Amino acid sequence: MSDRPFMEPGLEEPILVIDEGPREQLPPAKWVRRHLFNNWYNTLITVLLVLALGYAAYRFALFLFVNGRWSPVRQNLTLFMVGRFPRDELWRIVTQVIVWSGTLGLAWGAAIAGARYRATLAGVPYAEDPLLAKVRRYWGLLGLLILILLLTESFGPLILALVAVGAGAVMQSVGARVPGHNAGFMWAAVGVLGVGGYQIVSGFHGTGWLWMGAPLAWGAVQLMRRIEWRSFRRRRIATIGSTVGVFGLAYAAYTILDLDGVGWDKWEGLHLNLIVATLAIVLAFPLGLLLALARRSTFPALRVMATSYIELIRGVPLISLLLMAQFFIGFFLSTTTPLSTLTRAIAAFTLFTSAYIAEIVRGGLQSVPRGQLEAGQSVGLSPVGVTRLIVLPQALRAVIPAMVGQFIALFKDTSLLSIISVAEILDVRSLVHAQAAFRGFGIAETLVFVMLAFWAFSFTMSRESQRLERRLGVGER
Repeated sequence: MSDRPFMEPGLEEPILVIDEGPREQLPPAKWVRRHLFNNWYNTLITVLLVLALGYAAYRFALFLFVNGRWSPVRQNLTLFMVGRFPRDELWRIVTQVIVWSGTLGLAWGAAIAGARYRATLAGVPYAEDPLLAKVRRYWGLLGLLILILLLTESFGPLILALVAVGAGAVMQSVGARVPGHNAGFMWAAVGVLGVGGYQIVSGFHGTGWLWMGAPLAWGAVQLMRRIEWRSFRRRRIATIGSTVGVFGLAYAAYTILDLDGVGWDKWEGLHLNLIVATLAIVLAFPLGLLLALARRSTFPALRVMATSYIELIRGVPLISLLLMAQFFIGFFLSTTTPLSTLTRAIAAFTLFTSAYIAEIVRGGLQSVPRGQLEAGQSVGLSPVGVTRLIVLPQALRAVIPAMVGQFIALFKDTSLLSIISVAEILDVRSLVHAQAAFRGFGIAETLVFVMLAFWAFSFTMSRESQRLERRLGVGER
């Protein structure tokens, strides 16, 4: 540790700056002895807390494994997972789970390949997390999966879990072996698999060609960038032409195929909670980012519109927005085909969450020093370049905890879908206890099962947020 005086401009007396240096890493036993048993009252508090927590854990384990009456969950496990989804179409969800597991594995592998490539360019060593560290990050989801498998009455879910994990592991290995400079193509493949997995259930028709064409167009753009063109004009023409061609081919393919699926007005259970939360997060993040930038814009019209929207939405409860979406959206759309209940609900979730994300991002934008902007301008960057390359990376890095907290709140708020007669996993309990065999029976057990499902996903998101904070050094520099 070293103390050094530092004279800040405009001050008459020096400020004492203390350099703490690297923190000491203590072994677990020494850390416990120093922080928990360093004096008599800390020792007493530690012992009392350990006894209280141990007793609570004992009672909860006794409830889970001995006294709990889990037959309502065991005999209605499919109902909790997918609700009243047509049973003759369950193969669609099974296929979707396998495809999406492979998609997540490919995305994971592509992220590893990209990180390894960037580390090589920077001349720093790259070390992947060991298997034990991955288990610690995802033990909440692993525990939920084990609980579900223990409650099943057949081998079907176990086979599905093994196949899905195997697909994810294989695709992760494939993605990790791809050269890092080809990561753009891998992310295009991730987008294609993600959209395809969704449309396996919803069907390949309607405007689905737009969603499938987007990642394909991204891959085409990446390919055009890899080609050495003699002039920038030719490159631009080729990029635009390939993008239009990809969307045209996607439209033609979907027109020829036109394969029906199961409309998402029949999607229910935990499957629906995850779909709604994911779509709302994907849609709300870019909208909130644009709102935050518009609120800080120098154009008065943009600033007033963004501020009015944010303050209006943040002052309205989410429940009222869900009800308004069901009754009022139709009056503002001149269409003969009414929007489905879930489409309106996702619109309400997106509009509500984007307002909060905008304020979170705005706080991050205000934390970036003014000197950073001036430094970017001094090297000739345009205002858009300064925002994209200098301001936004620092702002988003600073607001990771608040951002992930908002996403977790959004996932838990999907339980409010029950007020518009959508049977998400919490509302499925009413269907279970409406059965004559389980009327007034196992009420606490079904509630605990739903609670554990929400907790597992929320806890995993929180752990990933903490890992990202440690990697980026949030709060350290």
